[in-house]
Amino acid sequence: MRKAILITFAVVAAAVVFPFAAMIALEAFDSVTGGCSEGELHVFREFPQYGGRQLEPEYSGSNGCFVALTTEDPPERVLAHYRKELTGRGWTLDRQPPPVEAAEGQTAGGGLSASRGGYGYEVLLESPTRDGTSVVVYVVERGS
Repeated sequence: MRKAILITFAVVAAAVVFPFAAMIALEAFDSVTGGCSEGELHVFREFPQYGGRQLEPEYSGSNGCFVALTTEDPPERVLAHYRKELTGRGWTLDRQPPPVEAAEGQTAGGGLSASRGGYGYEVLLESPTRDGTSVVVYVVERGS
């Protein structure tokens, strides 16, 4: 009887513990290999990021590629760079909401987004920050 209880306990434990351990292992593998699809990575690498930087995207457990960087340049210059690079490669800039002026002493946000062939490209800015302008570039597959 005792042996049957131990076997039942082992089977139940295996049924509960192994799927949980497998889920954790898969999440860890995803965070190491990244959330970028091959297509997203290709789009991300089409041209250097602002300032001629050849950066590899940072990864999260979610879909898409992103990278964060800072520059001492003003946000207008950063946006001009991405507008030129994206439109020159056939991206369509999405309509942007009207800018909102930041309160005195607050950082201003902004950015742009574009689409092409089922992919989205977003540039988000925050300025001024301690180091100048904070830039986050995000590439995601939106589907067709």
